[in-house]
Amino acid sequence: MTDTTVLNSEQQKAVNAGPGPVLVLAGPGSGKTRVLTQRVAYLISEGLQPHRLLAVTFTNRAAREMRGRIETQITSKLQVRNVGTFHSLCARLLRQESENTERTKDFVIYDSSDQRELIKQSMLYHRIDDTKYKPQNIHSTISTAKNDLIGSSDFNRDSYYHEIVARVYERYQYLLHQNNALDFDDLLAEAVFLLRGNTAVREHYQNLYQKILVDEFQDTNLAQYTLLELLSGKYKDLFVVGDPDQSIYRWRGADYRNVRRFQTDYPNAEVIFLRQNYRSTQTILDAATAIIAKNHSGGTMRLFTDTSEGEKIYIREAHDEEEEARYVIEVIKKN
Repeated sequence: MTDTTVLNSEQQKAVNAGPGPVLVLAGPGSGKTRVLTQRVAYLISEGLQPHRLLAVTFTNRAAREMRGRIETQITSKLQVRNVGTFHSLCARLLRQESENTERTKDFVIYDSSDQRELIKQSMLYHRIDDTKYKPQNIHSTISTAKNDLIGSSDFNRDSYYHEIVARVYERYQYLLHQNNALDFDDLLAEAVFLLRGNTAVREHYQNLYQKILVDEFQDTNLAQYTLLELLSGKYKDLFVVGDPDQSIYRWRGADYRNVRRFQTDYPNAEVIFLRQNYRSTQTILDAATAIIAKNHSGGTMRLFTDTSEGEKIYIREAHDEEEEARYVIEVIKKN
């Protein structure tokens, strides 16, 4: 069994949680990455085959770190392959199931530059003035629609602007298809549409992934939330870690309300709080909590630490970002 003696009582409770949906609400600096990696090691030590487990996060760097930490805690004979980002998971799934999709296995993933160029081509095709309608704004609206699982044929044309976007959206998707390409938003949406529409494929992956773990859950958008729902449909064994007060991907469709939605959709979920902070003084934690408490997310946790209260906080208002940066550098040098 995994050694959890280095964990505090809240962390141990999360690592050793029983089967079924688990929501871990983790404040900043509370050791959530350690909890996730030890949770994986614990499940494997309890007999779970690594290929029956899926762990997802948001960045390649975070995925590499998670995989590296896990591998230091399990026998070298075992390999944990299913640790990655949402996008890498979906790309792999769509390539493996290409015969059930409209793309071939060797489809191309367009980066931001490719996407912008295709948007411009689509606007030119429809003779849309790019000085009046900015390509980046149209692209952002299309991206939001995809993250909300709204295809080009279902896009709401309730205003002249949205009529313009709809035309570009249709042409944009046509050009992607012609080039056997997907953009990053398509990876998520197409994976969801495939799992929704193909019972055999959906059941295959539901049977495969017995345990699913998610980092930074507060940053999931509707497409990612729905993907997790579909993949966990059989065992409903979702272990999600997040903090609605730390959502940073709102611009990419992230919805902090997914934390509340999880509690509604899984009313029997075990909820565990990680309140102990290992990074800051109590003075900083109290100030941060007082500010965050005014946000609209609600339910802010009061964090605590075993370190001293620390120095008092003082405020310095800078004229601009350059003056702010110079001041921060000066303070660092003095200390």
